[in-house]
Amino acid sequence: MTSLTLRTLATALLVALTALAAPAQMAEDDALPAGQFDGAVAGALEQLAEDVRVYNDHVVTLANPYMGGRLPGTRGMEVAKDYVQYWLEQYGLQPAFAGVEHSEGNPWRQPFKLSSLPELDHHALSATESDLVLEPDVDFRGLAVGSGGAVTAPVVFVGYSISEGPDGFDSFGPHDDLSGKIAVMLRFEPMDADGKSLWSESLWSRHASFLAKLTAAREHGATAVVIINTPGADDPRVKELVGVRVAGSRAVIDGPVAMLSATAAAPFIDALGSGHSLDDLMQLANVGGGVTELHREAILDVGIKRQRFVAENVGGLLPGKGDLAHELVVVGAHLDHLGTGLFGSRGGAGELHPGADDNASGSAAVMMIGEKLVQAYAALPEGASARSIAFVLFSAEESGLNGARHYVESPIVPIEDHALMINFDMIGRIKDKKLSVSGGHTAAGMREWLDPIFNASPLVIHQPGTVGGASDHAAFMRAEVPVLFSILTDLHADYHTPADVSWKINREDAVHTLHMFREIALTAATLPNSFEYVPPAPRGNRATASAAAVVPSDSATSASSAPTSDTPNMANATVRFGIAPGSYDESEPGVLVGSVSDDTSASAAGIKAGDRLMTWNGKRIAGVMQWMSMLIGHDPGDVVDVGVIRDGEDIHIDVTLRAKGSQ
Repeated sequence: MTSLTLRTLATALLVALTALAAPAQMAEDDALPAGQFDGAVAGALEQLAEDVRVYNDHVVTLANPYMGGRLPGTRGMEVAKDYVQYWLEQYGLQPAFAGVEHSEGNPWRQPFKLSSLPELDHHALSATESDLVLEPDVDFRGLAVGSGGAVTAPVVFVGYSISEGPDGFDSFGPHDDLSGKIAVMLRFEPMDADGKSLWSESLWSRHASFLAKLTAAREHGATAVVIINTPGADDPRVKELVGVRVAGSRAVIDGPVAMLSATAAAPFIDALGSGHSLDDLMQLANVGGGVTELHREAILDVGIKRQRFVAENVGGLLPGKGDLAHELVVVGAHLDHLGTGLFGSRGGAGELHPGADDNASGSAAVMMIGEKLVQAYAALPEGASARSIAFVLFSAEESGLNGARHYVESPIVPIEDHALMINFDMIGRIKDKKLSVSGGHTAAGMREWLDPIFNASPLVIHQPGTVGGASDHAAFMRAEVPVLFSILTDLHADYHTPADVSWKINREDAVHTLHMFREIALTAATLPNSFEYVPPAPRGNRATASAAAVVPSDSATSASSAPTSDTPNMANATVRFGIAPGSYDESEPGVLVGSVSDDTSASAAGIKAGDRLMTWNGKRIAGVMQWMSMLIGHDPGDVVDVGVIRDGEDIHIDVTLRAKGSQ
C-alpha cells in the first residue's frame, strides 16, 4: 500500500472520529439513514451531511502534498487550477473570461505576468592592478537591491552615505557627483570607539537603513555600490553577510550592488592603492563633509535573475437576469499558497506548506457556493432580475495580492459595475463557532440586510469596525467596490507553517459559513437597490506604502517612523517575531497575541499569549497591518522595545529579532 493511500485513509479516519465526537449541525434530511454501510470509517462518514463530505473532498485534494503547496509557477499549482476549473464547469458555470484576453484560448483563465523572487546567478569583485582574490559568499555577496550588471569604474568612498543627518551631518559635499563611479560605503552610521551609534540609544537610528543609504548614493549618481560590513560595530550582524534578498525584490540602484565582509574590507581598501587605510576612512566617515577619491578602479559583476512567468486566475460566471444582469458580484478566494515556504513562512522554510486553511478552505467554499447559486438562479421566477456573479480563484495573493490587483485592473465588466466583492480567506479552523465578517459598513444599508442572515446562522458573527486582513478584497476596496471579508476570529499557530494540514479543518463550521454566504450572495445579487460605496473613515496610519515598507533597515527605529501599507508584503521580511495575532480586527489599537511559537524572538523575550502589543520602539501600533510593516523594516539582531499590556499592566520588553528560518 502506498504512503499516499495510507495518508488518505488516515485523513478519513480523523474526519470520522471528529464526526463521531461532534456531529454536524446540519438538517437531518441532509444525511443518509444510519447503518447503510459497514466499517467504522464509512459508518462515521455517512452521518455527515453531503455538503460536509463534498467540502472535505475539496479541501483534502487541494491541500494534498501532491499539489506541492500550490505555489504559482509550479506543477502543483497547475494541477490545482485544473481541478477548480473542472468543478466550476461541472457545477454549471460558464467561463468567466470568455471574450476577454486570455492565454492559450482558455476562457476559464485570466493570465498575468508575475516575477519570481530574485536569485543570484553569479558575482565577482576585484580591484584592478591588484593580486587580491575575494571569495564569493565568504568575502562578499551580490545583493538584489541592485539591478545587476558588470561595471569597471573608479571608486569613491562615501562614508556612511547619509544625507541630511542630525546637526547638519552629510556624507556628501554640495558638488559631489558620483556619475560613472562605484560608491563604497560603510554599513550603519557614525559610531563611538565602542562601536555604538552616536545618534541613537537604541542600536541605530533611521539613518542607518539600507534604503536611505542606497537612495542617497543613487541621487548623487552612483553607478554601482559596495557596502562594507563595518568592522568594530557593536552589532552581531557584522560577523556575516546578508542574504541576496535581504532588501526584498526591488532594485534601488540601477546597477550592481554587493556587500563586503568586515574581514575583507581592509584588504580591499588597501588593494585600491590610495594610501588611505580603512581606519583612516572610518574616521573621515564619522565627520562627513564629502567623498574621498580612491586610486584604482574596481570590477563589480553581479548577475541577478528575475524570471517572469505567467500566473492565472481561474473563474466561472453565473449570468444575471433582467435589468440587473449588467452588474456583477464577485465571490472569491485565493487558490495559491507558499509552496515550500521559501518566502512568507513563519517556520519550517524549505518544507512543504500544504495551506489547508490558507486557503484550500476558502477555495472549496467558492466552488460549492457556485453550484448552489446555479441551482438558486434556475429557481428564480420568470422575469426576475439578478446580478451576474463571478466565482474567481485568485493566484499570487501570498506574494502581494497580484491576481486580485490584475483582475481589478482588467475586470470582466467595468469596475464601476461591480456591486460587491465577497472574499474568503482561512475559514477552515473556526473555533467556538466564531467567524469574523468585516466590510458591512462599506456599502450604504448593507448591515441592515445582513443582520437577519447572520442571526439565522448557527455561527457567532463578529463584525469589526474596520476591514482588516491583507487579502484579495483590499484590491477591490481601493477601486471603491464594497466588500465582505470572511475569516476566522482566532488565528492559529499553524498559519504559514507546514502544520496547516487538512485533517485539522473544522469542516462542519466551514460548511455553515458557505451556507450563510450562499444566502448573502443571493440577497446581494437580487436586491433592487444599487450598492453605494462608503469609504473608510480617515486614519492617520493609512498612508500609501513606500519603499521604506519594502526595503528592510539596519535601524532599530526606522521602521516605526516609516509609512505603512494596508497590505504589507511579508515576503520581504528577513526576521520572524514568532506570534500568531489573535485577531485582525483593527477597530482596537495594538496587536492581540493569539499564540507564541517556541524558540522564536517572541518566546525568548517572554511575550505571552493574551498580551497586546501596543508600542514598537515608542511608536504606537495601530493594528496588525501597521505592525507587519514595522517588522519588515528590521534585520536579524535588531533589538526592539515592545510596549505590552498584560493583565491590565503596561510593561516594556526588549526583543532581539531572529532571522527567518532560525530558531
